[in-house]
Amino acid sequence: MRVRLTFVVAALFLTTSLFAKDVYLSIGGSVGIFRTDARIFNPSFEKDITVTARYLPAGNENNEGVATKSITVPKRSMAVYNDVVQSLFGGGPALGAVRLTSDDDFVATQRIYADQSNGAQNGTLGQFVPGLDVTAALKKGVLLQLKQNGSGGTKGTFRTNWGGVNPNASVANVSFKLYDNTNALAGTNNLTIQPFGVIGPTNIAGFFGNPNRNLSDAWISFESDQPIFAYGSVNDNGSDDPTFIPASADSGVEPVPPPAKTVSITARDFAFNVAQSATLRAGDEVTFRISKTQGTHGFVLQAPNGSILINMPSVSNSVMEHTVTLPSAGNYFFACTNSLCGSGHFEMTGELAVQP
Repeated sequence: MRVRLTFVVAALFLTTSLFAKDVYLSIGGSVGIFRTDARIFNPSFEKDITVTARYLPAGNENNEGVATKSITVPKRSMAVYNDVVQSLFGGGPALGAVRLTSDDDFVATQRIYADQSNGAQNGTLGQFVPGLDVTAALKKGVLLQLKQNGSGGTKGTFRTNWGGVNPNASVANVSFKLYDNTNALAGTNNLTIQPFGVIGPTNIAGFFGNPNRNLSDAWISFESDQPIFAYGSVNDNGSDDPTFIPASADSGVEPVPPPAKTVSITARDFAFNVAQSATLRAGDEVTFRISKTQGTHGFVLQAPNGSILINMPSVSNSVMEHTVTLPSAGNYFFACTNSLCGSGHFEMTGELAVQP
């Protein structure tokens, strides 16, 4: 009997844990003519559920200690929160994200739109913002199909904002890169997002220092030491209708550059001591570190085709560096250039083998 009871308790625990959810609506609020409606759906046929809501103000603040609001959603029902900042959280005009948690399964969405009754010339359908589970946050992602080629009121042009949420109790250090319509790097920016911090809609051109580039078809990549939510919002300048673009995962891995290759050459009476860090190959970029311990010597390095890569009339006691690219495979000849260095001058020669 005890075994059966243990099994039942374990099964109940697993069922509850299976549906425990932590969901983020990454942007919303009431600012100017714009309003945000939210919906929370309970898919259960059997029970009412309780959802805990937190409003996370924008401004990149530490939002760990914000107040909570408990919501009961009846079984197989959708809870409606028009102008969600006011109706759910009792606040005035504000901008931020909404965090929703529950031990049960649920679905949440938002719609951000221009409200004609609040001064907009034409109300807009707006953009729908999906609720994203915390497991969907990304350390590496891209925002595609961004457009920045005009200003408000100009039909046929667009402007783009980006924003994000850090769903962690620790800061997230994020590196961003902006690419123009030719896929060329147009700008970079680094940002530290506070615990549960929210970055409100930020114009992409301004965020990247207003680069003088064609951003009519642009994209952004980011890398973070903590998983985050990021989005783009492309606004039609003629109608003010926006399009919400959630981040997509970026699976690309930037190749690691090969380790630097070096050759250290020390002159003395009457020889060169040579030490190299790795096998040399045609096309390698190699740093030659040249110095002396005694005597008065020079140094020349000649490629197999006879071209002079390094020519030093005098070598000092201090290390002098020359970085060259090895043009081809073969034997590279080096020698002392100071014929007056002493009786062993003609013995001060050597070769470096360079592989294909």
